[in-house]
Amino acid sequence: MDFSQQSNQQLVADPLYHKLYRAFFALCLLLAPLTVSLWFSLCPEYGNPACPVGTGATLAAFRAANPLLLQLFFVLAFISAYIYPLSYIGLGRLAMKSSPWLSSIGIALGFIGSVVWSLLMGESFWVNAAAHVNGNAQFFLLGKTYVSNWAVFAMHGGWIIGHLLGYVLLGIALLRARVIPRWAAWLFIVSPLLMGPLAYGTGLGLLQVLGYVLVFIGSVPAAIVMLKRKSKNIHLM
Repeated sequence: MDFSQQSNQQLVADPLYHKLYRAFFALCLLLAPLTVSLWFSLCPEYGNPACPVGTGATLAAFRAANPLLLQLFFVLAFISAYIYPLSYIGLGRLAMKSSPWLSSIGIALGFIGSVVWSLLMGESFWVNAAAHVNGNAQFFLLGKTYVSNWAVFAMHGGWIIGHLLGYVLLGIALLRARVIPRWAAWLFIVSPLLMGPLAYGTGLGLLQVLGYVLVFIGSVPAAIVMLKRKSKNIHLM
């Protein structure tokens, strides 16, 4: 096979829509942890990992929040709601060939957990609405009734378990696949400790934000690999 024939085959093997596919998922890998970390940073109950809690202090915090920062907070909620679930798919696809079971389970758990992020974001919108119409005790009763619904409770539970365990399994899959540096894979594995047990155990929202920052740092080499990989090495869904 001469050089011209080989070049033609490479061009055919990597069409434009594959490049756009890789660019799109690389962008999702970077924007998902970045937007979520900024969202937690800007939630008006600053430093509370459970924000918005839904108490009188929550309403007061939303009323006192800087209007520009509050609007940025909602913009981040809007963006992250769409791209966060896709970021788990992108991570899993990188390791799918070498570690199919871990990747598949990691994608499933991450998607189940992150797809309800929009539900959690919706709560911040109606908390803000209640804060600006002088919500009272009836609002808190409504909030408790809403969360006690079995479906809403189950989706909250799926968020807590899914998005954390999804990162752990995908980090292990990436570590086994050796498609990104080992330190980057370990960032995915250890970051859930900061996001969940340590942040909520200590009440320090900064640890939660730091966990997503670690995911973002680990996502940088993952995004680079996604961009550089030829289409024949990426198994499209």
